[in-house]
Amino acid sequence: MASWFSQLSSTVSNVTGLGTTVESIKSVGETVTDGQYYSKLTENDLDWTLASGSSTENQVFYVTTRTGGFAFVQLIHSNIGIWNPTISFTCRFYDPTTNTNVFKNINMSNFELSDDRRSVKTDHFNITLDPTQQTYKVQITHPDLVVSLDFSRIDKGFKVGEGRTYLGGDQGSAAGFVSHKFWPRAQAKGTFIVDKQLHDIEGDGMFIHAIQGMQPQLIASNWNFVNFHAPEAALSMMQFQTTKQYGSVNINQGSLVLHDKLICVSVDNHVELLDLQKDEETEYDIPQRIKLTWKGKTIKEDGKEEEEPKDVQVEMIVTVKNLVDKIDVLAEIPWFLKKLVQTFVVKPYIYQWLDKATATITVGDETVQVEGNCFQELVFVSGF
Repeated sequence: MASWFSQLSSTVSNVTGLGTTVESIKSVGETVTDGQYYSKLTENDLDWTLASGSSTENQVFYVTTRTGGFAFVQLIHSNIGIWNPTISFTCRFYDPTTNTNVFKNINMSNFELSDDRRSVKTDHFNITLDPTQQTYKVQITHPDLVVSLDFSRIDKGFKVGEGRTYLGGDQGSAAGFVSHKFWPRAQAKGTFIVDKQLHDIEGDGMFIHAIQGMQPQLIASNWNFVNFHAPEAALSMMQFQTTKQYGSVNINQGSLVLHDKLICVSVDNHVELLDLQKDEETEYDIPQRIKLTWKGKTIKEDGKEEEEPKDVQVEMIVTVKNLVDKIDVLAEIPWFLKKLVQTFVVKPYIYQWLDKATATITVGDETVQVEGNCFQELVFVSGF
C-alpha cells in the first residue's frame, strides 16, 4: 500500500506541477518553418501508428445533419505500455426532430490493420480508406448500434507544421507529444440504427486523426473543441491548455473553409469563456456564452506564390443553451475508486453543446456573416 500511494503521489505531482520545475514545450505552431501554418497531408499522415509506450490514438468522424442534429463515431486504440491495448468505440447520435439523444461507449478486443495501415477491422467497427484517400467508409455492427457512413473529403485536409506539439523537449528529446490531422469539411451520408430505429442522415462532416503520445492527464488540464458548419462556411478550433508542469500554455489550431475551399489555417486563435456559473455537481465553472476568434492569413496557392496572402479574421459569440450531454468520464469505475482518483489525480468531465450561431468572417476587405450550427466540447481533465 505504501508503494502504491507513493506512485499516486508522484502522479499528482506530475499532473499539478507541484514540486517540479516548468518543462519546455515546442508547440505545433513552432514547428512551422516557412511562415505558412497550413501543411498538406502526406500519403502516410493518416496511417495508424500504434506507438509503443503510453499512447492513445483515435479517429473520429463528426456529422452536423441537415435537420439540425449531430452525430459522431470514434474508434480508440489505447496503449499504456503495461497491459494489452484497450480497443473501444464511442458514438453520439442526437436528433431533436425525433427526440433521440444516445451515447454509446463499447469495448472490443480485436484490432487488425490493413497492409497500408490506413484501414482497420475490429469486432464491431470497420474503417476503410479508399486508395485515393478521398473517402472513408465507416461501418458499425453491434447489437446496440448499427452504422453505415460514407465520408468524403471536400477540398483538402491539413496539419499545422509537423502536426505535433512536443512536451518536455523537441522531437528528439520530448517526454511526449500530441498530434492532430484534419479534414475540416466533408460530405457525410448514411444510416444509423439506434434502439431499433432507422435514421437516414446527410450533412456536413469533419474528421480528425489524433495521437496523444503520453498519459492524457499529463498533457492538458482542459480542452476546447469547436466544429461549426453553415452552407457557405466551416470553422474548426481545437485548443488545449498544458498542465502546470508544462507551463499552462494554450495550444490552439483552427481553420476556415469558405465556399467549400480551405482558405485559412491559423494558430492565433482564442477561446473566452463568459458569464461563468459553477456547476454544483462537478464544481467546475461553466460558461453561458463563449467568444471565439480566429486570426490568420489566406493559404498561398500553388502557382500563385506571387500573390500576397490576405488577412483573415473571424469572430463568433455563442450562447450555449442546448446542452447535449454532460459526461462523467469515470462513471463506470467503482465509487470509492472514483472518489479517490477525483481527490488525488483527475476529475474528467465533458460538456457538449449544439447551438445556432452566427460567425462574422473578414477576408481582406470583404466581410460576410454566416449562420450555422456550432458543436462545442469543453473537457475538464483535472481540477488543478
